[in-house]
Amino acid sequence: MLTEPRIDVLTLCSRSTGLTKAEVLSIARNAPKRYKVYEIPKRSGQGTRTICHPSRELKALQYFFLREILNTLPVHRSATAYEEGRSIKQNAEAHRLSRVILKVDFDSFFHSIRVANWEKFATDKFPDWSPEEHAFSQRVLFWGRGTASPECLAIGAPTSPRVSNVIMYELDEVLSAYANDADLVYTRYADDITISSREYLDMNATLALIRQSIASTKYTRVTLNERKTRLVSKARMRRVTGIIITSDNRISLGRDRKRLISAMLHRASKSLLNEAETLKLRGLLSFANDAEPEYVNTLIRKYGGELVASVTRLRSTEGR
Repeated sequence: MLTEPRIDVLTLCSRSTGLTKAEVLSIARNAPKRYKVYEIPKRSGQGTRTICHPSRELKALQYFFLREILNTLPVHRSATAYEEGRSIKQNAEAHRLSRVILKVDFDSFFHSIRVANWEKFATDKFPDWSPEEHAFSQRVLFWGRGTASPECLAIGAPTSPRVSNVIMYELDEVLSAYANDADLVYTRYADDITISSREYLDMNATLALIRQSIASTKYTRVTLNERKTRLVSKARMRRVTGIIITSDNRISLGRDRKRLISAMLHRASKSLLNEAETLKLRGLLSFANDAEPEYVNTLIRKYGGELVASVTRLRSTEGR
């Protein structure tokens, strides 16, 4: 029985986007430069974060890769960011009953995932691809830092979150297995690793295991941001990816964040927020809707659904 010949990635992309192959190649040729680059303040208030927004033409190719290729690859169950049905609240809830929590952060996470990592990964996952297909994928998926040569993932490209999750599967599997054997809980939310225990957690041994696991993985060479490593217990505030676990093991936004959101909504009701502040409030309300939706309903009752909807486009979660 004859099998149908494989359709190459470039042809699939052309059919999916409605562009000719010549047009697809033309976009890909200098795709690593097709980004609008700008800086935004980090949430910590210290420094800025580089955002790279792909051009409309490049984004069309990236969405093809997301739908037809990246979404066919597995993401580990412990990875809670960017995946449908998973959330920042789910990430925190996994550790809700833990007594002690180790928080570890990767340094320059997206930028540390480089085109060479994808090249090794894609060579194993797509052995039938030609050199041209590999080069095409690299140009579409990776930013060139101002050049036409692909270098690293860009914060702002729709494909970057999924690429990071599929490449990190190997490390997630190793650390998840370690946690299971040691009666610990492991999750990863983008660049934030959380490992917790209901009893005792040896911080030094666990950090050594994380470093060893990173060094032994085939596809990634991420590095830890040692300044952000923290071990916290019930004696102190337990915060996981921005969400507070209260002393009675409930999930909460925390009083300070609630006060900030309420104050900003009050200012919004007086038309006193500029565009940047409105975007910040939208992000805070989206975060609140995920982490503590009953608080959003409190705000709706206090300020009115029309105002909240004008900022967030969120619907009331009353009656969930």
